[in-house]
Amino acid sequence: MVIEINKMKTVRVNNGRVEEFENGSLRKTYGSNITAAATDGQTVAAVTRAGRIETYVNGSMRQTFGSNAVSVQVSGDTVVVQTSSGRTEEYVNGSIRRTY
Repeated sequence: MVIEINKMKTVRVNNGRVEEFENGSLRKTYGSNITAAATDGQTVAAVTRAGRIETYVNGSMRQTFGSNAVSVQVSGDTVVVQTSSGRTEEYVNGSIRRTY
């Protein structure tokens, strides 16, 4: 019987790449031209230098969407983005849901 211990995942951006840590140890690096990143433990959402949002699962890019993004937060399939104009955009599965 294998019991999986709850693993804590965190991400940070270093030299334009996402660094993924598991329980404090570096596990993966991926992406390029990344300025900001966030994770919910499964999905990693990253903002590129061009202002696009890229989502990654297990280090593989799943989708890219949006424009003029500055910062990002992710929870499940929902990605919330702060844009350069100060607006907040909410995306669900890559499709914009609302702007406020």
